[in-house]
Amino acid sequence: MRLPHKKNKLIMKMVLICLVFFLCLPNPLRGSESKPALHVAQGNVVFFSIGLNPKAGSVVGRFLDKQVPFFKKDSGDYAALIGIDLAQPIGHHSLNITWKEDESVRQQKVSIEIGSETFGIQNIKLPKKMVDLDPETLKRVRGEKNRVRKAFSRSMQEKLWNGEFVVPSKGKRQGTFGRRRFLNGKPRNPHTGEDISAPMGTTVLATNTGKVVLVGNFFFNGRSVIIDHGLGLFSMYFHLSEISTKEGAVINTGEEIGRVGKSGRVTGPHLHWGMRLNGARIDPYSLIEKKVR
Repeated sequence: MRLPHKKNKLIMKMVLICLVFFLCLPNPLRGSESKPALHVAQGNVVFFSIGLNPKAGSVVGRFLDKQVPFFKKDSGDYAALIGIDLAQPIGHHSLNITWKEDESVRQQKVSIEIGSETFGIQNIKLPKKMVDLDPETLKRVRGEKNRVRKAFSRSMQEKLWNGEFVVPSKGKRQGTFGRRRFLNGKPRNPHTGEDISAPMGTTVLATNTGKVVLVGNFFFNGRSVIIDHGLGLFSMYFHLSEISTKEGAVINTGEEIGRVGKSGRVTGPHLHWGMRLNGARIDPYSLIEKKVR
């Protein structure tokens, strides 16, 4: 009666040995330990970093069906800047990170929970001709939208920004980002930038290093400058009274690019400061508050 018992013990021992051997085999898709969920509100940014083997390469991410470019920080860690559009539905989503290490492909998933943000309502009274546009003006507006869309479609594939972002003008933050707008009682798209009230002629600075990709005088936005900071990040400066830069110029952080004005469709002098990140409309002050570098 003891023989079967010894046989069972032998079988169990062999199973355990095989299990240990299997777990010790190199897994080409095995990544680091999973990180706790990151929490971010609509219209904000996630500044995510991950410590990898110095030999790691080809680090890429994917989030909300879009590729997320990673860059190497001075510390040696890899980082990514992820934008959450102001209208992005709330819920849990995964950031999928893939990299190569020791001839193997490794992966890690990071959970990002998007929470709701409360945006106000903005009622604006304008002359009728500024709201109900005639055919000629509509044609102009469509052409200007195409110019802006084209500028956003070809971001530099390298990180141009360097160090912390700065507020581009001295003045009062109006808290207008994300507000639902009603022009003469008619609903319009939400406000996608932050307004900074300042006197006419107040200096406007580049929020960070980048390349000027668009300069123009538009019906809605007035005299405008758009800067590409690389890796899908753009900054916008609208309603200027003067522009002191040109397309193709490389701009450093804090360098003057224009002056506060009231050009375009506005009710008074101010700077409209906007940011886009891989198509996401984000609050520009989120880059300041999170001390993104």
